Amino acid sequence: MLIPLDLRLNDFQKGLFCLWFFLLIPSVVLIARQSELPKETVQFNTPKTLYLTGEKIWFEAEVKSAQEASPSKVLYAELVDRFSNSVAYTKVPLENGSTLNFLLLSNAIPSDQYLLRVYTRISPYLDLELGMAQQFVTVINPKIPPKPISGPIQDLKTSDVTGTLAQISNPAPKPGETFQVSLSAGKTIQAAGISVSNPYLENEQVQLKSGSIYASLEQKAILPELFGHIVESKVVRPDTSLTYFLSLHGKQSALFTDRADADGQILFDAGGLSHWDRLIIQLEDGAEMEGLEIISPVVKTKFLPNFKFPDLVIPSTDLPYLTQLQKAAAVETYYVEKYDSDSLEVVTGFVADYTFLLDDYTRFETVETVIREYVPSVFVRTRDKKKEFRLINEAVKDVFETNPLILIDAMPVFDSDLLTGFNPKFISKLEVLNREFYLNDRTYEGVLSFSSYENNFGLFPLVPSSRFFDYPGLQPKIELERNQFGSPGSGGEFPDFRTILFWGKTGGQSIQASELVGEYVLWVRYLDDSGNLQVSKKEIQIAL
Repeated sequence: MLIPLDLRLNDFQKGLFCLWFFLLIPSVVLIARQSELPKETVQFNTPKTLYLTGEKIWFEAEVKSAQEASPSKVLYAELVDRFSNSVAYTKVPLENGSTLNFLLLSNAIPSDQYLLRVYTRISPYLDLELGMAQQFVTVINPKIPPKPISGPIQDLKTSDVTGTLAQISNPAPKPGETFQVSLSAGKTIQAAGISVSNPYLENEQVQLKSGSIYASLEQKAILPELFGHIVESKVVRPDTSLTYFLSLHGKQSALFTDRADADGQILFDAGGLSHWDRLIIQLEDGAEMEGLEIISPVVKTKFLPNFKFPDLVIPSTDLPYLTQLQKAAAVETYYVEKYDSDSLEVVTGFVADYTFLLDDYTRFETVETVIREYVPSVFVRTRDKKKEFRLINEAVKDVFETNPLILIDAMPVFDSDLLTGFNPKFISKLEVLNREFYLNDRTYEGVLSFSSYENNFGLFPLVPSSRFFDYPGLQPKIELERNQFGSPGSGGEFPDFRTILFWGKTGGQSIQASELVGEYVLWVRYLDDSGNLQVSKKEIQIAL
């Protein structure tokens, strides 16, 4: 169901419109007109620019709308290659317009320079310059070296501001020595850090303006994610009278429905459910879905012809240093994932009339036998040589005439005959609703809802017409203790090869030099007197 968005975003912030999503709900998605929405300004920073595959790119981001925290609930961090291809992305939750999270670099990413960019679902389409922030990072994959460079090596030389925004008590500390960093109070400092210098990226930590690199942005429907992530799918030759069922599965499961519009677009708003691993889409009665696809939420851009990525050239003399970096990448930064606190409680959508914990009863080898033996409000009937369920209608003390809505871990099951012969040994619970149930514009004659031990459908087989997608939800919120960067971890099991020594906005901390000798950079990102973003950098040499 698509609803035009006629309220301004600040009205949502004031609580004039509130919408809760349940386990069983119609998918209500708000589609906005561009002229009705205030522009979003996106800013982010990452503590370093040199990474090995398997590492996490940590980032901190802030999104503002009309000088206030944006009401958007989802932020996207994406890695783009020199051919405009998206090679990795993640979805992270926004809380009051801010987030601290990471993008994990898979071992399938080749060695090269990449553009790291962040944005919300709508920010690039409202204003590309304000709504998307980006900078280069270098990714090195020990198993996939960079491609050889033919001809002269390209150089991305831009103005690099250096100055006195930061002072260090010892610019050449020895491994293990302690020093202090102080930051200037005369500028608006956005972020600062001390990290291993990137010898393969001359102007590291310099962020690029969208207008100087993008030739085009592919337009999409503007979908404000005010409650959670919106799953967008599409079919060819749509039938607008048919209902599509989307079930999300992970630690929790949820069911959503929608109908395709005239263009074949189908939208499901996950609302308060943040974390899942996979999804399943089915058409009512298990019919085929020709040409069904999931539309990626990432933006699609083309670079300007004169915009060039810096080349990645790794001399053979750097191999010992890269070996040390590889050891450093094996040391994990300590953080806490907050799963419990950033998902709304998902309620069942109905209050069951009867609940059966199957372990409290004799275990039988088929669902049909379970129903016949100890579920008195449900009958198994045969119609046209196929088994069906009939529920007692508690409201009128009569028997319904058609199958109820059947669910296993929120996944709808349309083949009741197959289910009756299924072995429920991995099913833990059965909930029965013996009255009419309304879902979107459909009315069902009761509900049979099964739950498995492992939230894996009890190994009930998927019908061939269903579509299964590995499509994870949002990463959990992160709690990160930044003081850990300033000193080695306890235990002494690994050498102190920290590549990040400081990451924050205020100085004064006592920092212990890493045992990884070499050049480090102290960088400060700040706003100049004209309100433009600048970077001040100082060299730090850790030597024996």
